[in-house]
Amino acid sequence: METADVIALVALVVAVASGIVSWRARVDAKRSADAAERSATADEAALAEQRREAQERRDAEAEAARPKPDLRVERPEQDDRYVLRNRGTGRATGVTITDAGPAGLARRLPVDVTLEPGQGHEFLLLGSWQTDRATEVWARWDGQDEPVALDVP
Repeated sequence: METADVIALVALVVAVASGIVSWRARVDAKRSADAAERSATADEAALAEQRREAQERRDAEAEAARPKPDLRVERPEQDDRYVLRNRGTGRATGVTITDAGPAGLARRLPVDVTLEPGQGHEFLLLGSWQTDRATEVWARWDGQDEPVALDVP
C-alpha cells in the first residue's frame, strides 16, 4: 500500500466519522426541538389555566364585595308585630312575602317594597285558638326569584 492509499483511507474514515457525528447531531437536534415544542405547549396550557383561575378568583372577590340584601324577621316586642328587616349591605327591591302561614292570620305583609340596608317593614302575624302562629314566612325579592324561608322568632 502506498502513501497515497493510506492518506485516502484515512480521509475516508474521517469523512465517514464526520457523517456519523453529523447524523447523530441532527437526530439530537430533532429530539431537542420536539421536547421544546412539547414544553412550550405545556407552558401555554399552564398559563391559560392560571389565567382562568385568576379570573375566577377576581369574579368571586367581586361577587363577595358586591352589596347584597340579607332579610331577617325580627320581633321587637312580645306581641303580634314583626319587622322584616334588611340586615345586608345592599338594597332589596321587589320584596314580597309570598306565604305567611294560614290565610287570614297575617296583616300588612310587604308586597313589592324596597328595603334599604337597616330598613324594615312592620307586619302582623296572628295566632288563634285553633292555629298556631307561623314559624316561618316565605319571601322573594329581585335577584331571588325562588321564595326562601325566613325564620320567625
